[in-house]
Amino acid sequence: MSATVTLTGIVCNKCHFKVAEVLDGCPSCGSELIETVELKPTGHIVSFTIVHVGFGHMAERAPYVLAIVQTEENVKLTTVIEGVNDFATVKIGDQVRLKTIDDKIGPVFQY
Repeated sequence: MSATVTLTGIVCNKCHFKVAEVLDGCPSCGSELIETVELKPTGHIVSFTIVHVGFGHMAERAPYVLAIVQTEENVKLTTVIEGVNDFATVKIGDQVRLKTIDDKIGPVFQY
């Protein structure tokens, strides 16, 4: 049985800004009154591109879908979408879910 992958972030108790990474302070208002939260692992694509020539550690993944995903809590993050067999089928609004957290690139989503 595999472990459940969770998307950890923070919420600011001053301005209520949420972000999908763990930081020491709020990137919106600078407050240190933050709390670690588990974000819902589902969302939808709000923007994307197909990367045909990757660089560095991403070169071996090319071609791949690089997308901005908005979670159910309205947190936007840049991520890779895996499991795409036909790049022409990817579209804005597609529902995706968290697959894993990659040590080098962060959250990875899938259809």
